[in-house]
Amino acid sequence: MITEQDKKILETLQNHGRMPIVELAAKTNMSESTCLRRTKSLEDVGIIKGYAAILDAEKVGFDVMAFVQVSINQNTEAAFDSFKNAVRASPNILECYSLSGPYDHLMKVVARNNKELSHFILKTLKTFPEIRDAQTLFVLHQVKHTNALPIELLD
Repeated sequence: MITEQDKKILETLQNHGRMPIVELAAKTNMSESTCLRRTKSLEDVGIIKGYAAILDAEKVGFDVMAFVQVSINQNTEAAFDSFKNAVRASPNILECYSLSGPYDHLMKVVARNNKELSHFILKTLKTFPEIRDAQTLFVLHQVKHTNALPIELLD
């Protein structure tokens, strides 16, 4: 059960993950010991999975982003596992989701330039086991991106 105190901690940490516990306690109107205990509890139960720096892909040098929809031949569980392992091993793939609908998976892919993305699609993706069909959708402009869950919507 997520308490109101937990919600305050989660909302604050999603936007300011490096905030010292002293500052977090002040922002959430808690004592430092209560705030530390609640935060540790949220980490222990896996609600807070970790902390990370969020990088600007373009400023780091990844100027191209695309979504690749993939259909695979899911003849056996081993084939599906082999595909998942290939996805996990590819550094260009940031995210991959199994889907319902006409495609089995959706992957978010980054590359430094169009040539690198083309190489990934034409060479690397072709080596993935059991791919039947793939469609690439190039990102023209990112309208919204957030990793923050809408904690304020929780009852």
